[in-house]
Amino acid sequence: MTRRFRATRHLALCVSMSCLGISWVHAEPATNFLRPELKVGEHLSDVFAKTVSTRGAGFEETVDRISGTADYAVTGVTAKAFVFDEDDRYDGHPAHGPVHGIEILRDGITNCHAGKCRINDQTSGVIFNPLLWGKAPEQLRAGVSWDVAIPKPWEIGPAGTEQVRVLRADPRDGVVTLTRTGSGEGRSSDDQSREKRGKPMQITTTAGKTIEVSVIPGKASWSGYTTIRRGVIISDVIMVQRHVTLVSASGDRFEGEQRSYTLLNLSRDDL
Repeated sequence: MTRRFRATRHLALCVSMSCLGISWVHAEPATNFLRPELKVGEHLSDVFAKTVSTRGAGFEETVDRISGTADYAVTGVTAKAFVFDEDDRYDGHPAHGPVHGIEILRDGITNCHAGKCRINDQTSGVIFNPLLWGKAPEQLRAGVSWDVAIPKPWEIGPAGTEQVRVLRADPRDGVVTLTRTGSGEGRSSDDQSREKRGKPMQITTTAGKTIEVSVIPGKASWSGYTTIRRGVIISDVIMVQRHVTLVSASGDRFEGEQRSYTLLNLSRDDL
């Protein structure tokens, strides 16, 4: 066999095994990437931001922003939950110090404190939350995807359907990068919270008049990009876009486009 023929044969074999890419890599258990393995004494810190922008004809663009940091100290690990001391600081607002004994149950969806539990519907957080990601396949590798039915409104989006896809997976370090795209109709939990608190949205018309309006949401679509290491969120970005109709108490109507996005990055960890 000539050297050239051996080289050609080797290249053909290499291509047939996809050794020029990563598609040949064996799938690894999803739990290696998505299940948290935290220990008492570990600390994690996040920086986060949320922006909601609404623009349309007849009113000036309105932009709401909030940002801050969250520090987590792991104080307990049980078969039921991870227990944290959590210290949140929202920029421009008074600091209140850490809250002790916050539990994130092993389902990743439920948060409990002082005997009261609630579903965590935030777009992101300290650990992987199956509410917005669904149940992943048992094995993950680049290219694997799955469909998700989101059963209830969440922070900046409505109930709907979503597809999640694995972009990259590094089993050595337990790191996986996922994308999510989805759509739905109806209110977000932010909408519901604003309505419950009786705080209508305010806009300034092009005539210079500030008025309160209720928000009627249209169809929403979203996309996001997230990196996770052994169940802990390393970085996360997601944007929701939707058409909205704004209606004042006097019956004035404005049509607009709204986009909402959140950003989160892990800034410290002891993992």
